[in-house]
Amino acid sequence: MKTLKMITKEKKSASHKMIWVAIGLLALIFTSCNENNIDADTSIEDQESVEFDNQGDYYLDDVDEMTSIQLEKETGSSGGKISEEPDGRLSCAQITRTGTEESGTIVIDFGEGCTGPRGNVRKGKLVIDYSGRRNNPGSFWTVEFEDYFINNISIKGLRTVNNISENGTGVLVFKVDMVNVLLTWPDGKQGKRTVHRIREHHLGDNNLLDRLIVYGTAEGNHRNGRGYFIEIIEPLVYTRECKQQGIFIPVEGVKSIKHGNRQITVDYGDGECDNIVVITNTNGKSWRHEVGN
Repeated sequence: MKTLKMITKEKKSASHKMIWVAIGLLALIFTSCNENNIDADTSIEDQESVEFDNQGDYYLDDVDEMTSIQLEKETGSSGGKISEEPDGRLSCAQITRTGTEESGTIVIDFGEGCTGPRGNVRKGKLVIDYSGRRNNPGSFWTVEFEDYFINNISIKGLRTVNNISENGTGVLVFKVDMVNVLLTWPDGKQGKRTVHRIREHHLGDNNLLDRLIVYGTAEGNHRNGRGYFIEIIEPLVYTRECKQQGIFIPVEGVKSIKHGNRQITVDYGDGECDNIVVITNTNGKSWRHEVGN
């Protein structure tokens, strides 16, 4: 169950001299205007940063999932499947492969518009160059965004994934790197994202992905121009059970977000399937926030 920290404030003793009362009131007014001492109604920037981060992760991880599913199919790997069901996101895309199961290029072409099962509209191409079978240690691939859009948000750049798993552990481990991937919104505003993360695929029944554990860092700037640096301080956990209930954000883990002159931590909870996070600022003030999907 997610809980909020209890916030206490020390009371200042009253002064016997009016001049000290006046000085105290001025100091209180000045402190209340400092952006580091925020109340719930002035936490918009923090909540906005959480939403921007969630949206960036969702759109880029969405590409990682589709790529993994197609590599699983095209390279003939066994085990580590995302799902047993056909992926509806790819149902209206044209997919071509050149090369062999060991190395080659896969192009996922969404054309002028391909609407997925959750209403997301994808356009353009994902170009995957791979070497080795996806689930074998030492394999790697790149994903290039070619005139690619999701919900009219353009994504440009390169995503590189290396399989750094150890044989016999039963866990697939992938190192993901992206540098200055550019996202452009329909209004022309832009954000950049650099990511260095590890993604652990823990498999359950029938070798399906049961738990995804993610840790590492991300940095760049949001579409409002504010720079940010993110560090996952307790691994983020995504579960198949919660995803089946429509929960696509982590359900466990803690991350630190520095944006502008502010810093917050975001606590995703203890595994309960919901979109609720607890945001805590540097003053120790905490509040619950429902993240939009």
